[in-house]
Amino acid sequence: MALETETLQTLLNISTNIFLEVDGSGRVLYASSKAAYIFHASPPEGKNLRRLLDSKNAELLAGHLKSVLYQNYPETFTLEFQTRWYNVFIYPHNGKAVCCLEDITERRQLSHHLHQSRQRLEFAERTARLGYWELDLHAKKFYWSAEMYRIFDIDAAKISTKRNLIREQLLHEDFPLYKQKITELLKFGHPVEGQVRVKRSNGQIAYCLFKASLVYDTGGERIAGTFQDISSLIEIQLALEKARQEADRLNLAKSYFLAQASHDLRQPMQALNMFIAALCEDKLNPEQMDIVKKIEASAANLKSLLDNLLDISKLDSGGMDFQPQSFDLAALLNSLCQEYRQTACLDNFKLRCNLHSITIFSDPLLIERIVRNLLSNAFKYARNTVKISCFKGEKYIYITVSDNGIGIHADEQKQIFDEFYQSRNIPDNRRKGAGLGLNIVKKIAGILGAEIKVRSCPGRYTVFSLRLQH
Repeated sequence: MALETETLQTLLNISTNIFLEVDGSGRVLYASSKAAYIFHASPPEGKNLRRLLDSKNAELLAGHLKSVLYQNYPETFTLEFQTRWYNVFIYPHNGKAVCCLEDITERRQLSHHLHQSRQRLEFAERTARLGYWELDLHAKKFYWSAEMYRIFDIDAAKISTKRNLIREQLLHEDFPLYKQKITELLKFGHPVEGQVRVKRSNGQIAYCLFKASLVYDTGGERIAGTFQDISSLIEIQLALEKARQEADRLNLAKSYFLAQASHDLRQPMQALNMFIAALCEDKLNPEQMDIVKKIEASAANLKSLLDNLLDISKLDSGGMDFQPQSFDLAALLNSLCQEYRQTACLDNFKLRCNLHSITIFSDPLLIERIVRNLLSNAFKYARNTVKISCFKGEKYIYITVSDNGIGIHADEQKQIFDEFYQSRNIPDNRRKGAGLGLNIVKKIAGILGAEIKVRSCPGRYTVFSLRLQH
């Protein structure tokens, strides 16, 4: 082919492609100006392509050249040469061949990057179970990512882009919410979200969190959104809720049983105390009396533990009622002081009572139970002095119980009201109870609408304060 016109020559030289004319042996008859840069030969005319190319590409090109000239039919293939990639087009013409080499290196790299990005995006979508969708509002066409089809369990090849699968496969009762959210999006332009259920083609139900926003570009207005499959999370939440309800049921049944059985459980304890008292009245030698005293102490600890457990069960089952009445608070506390003075004398303790006559409207039995627990604790941990007082403030009535014992560290002052909590800073503390007394105090205070507080100085004192309404 003769290339004689100046215009055609200019067009060939400014093209980004490389043009060659070769004969049947592969000798270059014509080459555009860019060929010299590619083949590092100036000029390439008169040289054979076998010398201009490496052996592998020379053999590849020779094979295609022979085929084109023999069949008189064009062929296309791709080759890599000097780290660049080319699409090669060979056309037969008058017993010769015209070749066009199109550099596709950047296009190939971009395609590779796009492919990698798509793979990463699909991996992220599969891992998060998050599908992406778009709706072209002008063309009324949908785009769904691969994960969307997996979430809905649909074969993408069988679905038209015009088909609204979201509307078709949402549960009937959930579609109004989705429609309302999309209407809000179109009306106000703000992103929307909600939780719906999708009926898959296999009949299973998928719980999904959907989000949607408006997107604007040169193609017009679109709705872009996501559907995230949260079925496993919902299943875990339902299982946890079912387990919690079952635990609550069993706990309530346990508490109800203990509350109902409290009389039967206390009877043997009362009988045991009567037998111990009868033994104490007999003439026993010192060794026998020492054994009886140990039995008496163990029985007292057992009674205290049993009383606390039964009180906890009553509180948990709602069996401890608030029955308010008017009474003299000082008279109630004074009777307790008389009772605990005997305990103080036996242990060489001092019990100081500072009581003021106050008429209060509350439940005397519940207040007595609180003060008994506080006094029992005080005698356990005091060195030698326990004090109880009551007084009337401007807005509230206060009852305080204090001791001069080992005290409570600041980091433990909130924990001591928890069930079964026992301080790690008190030697042999587990022998002094099960850690239920103060938890009972806190729960009964809640029934009374009262507040219980503690302040302490380790090694010096502890003061518990119960604040009651007038």
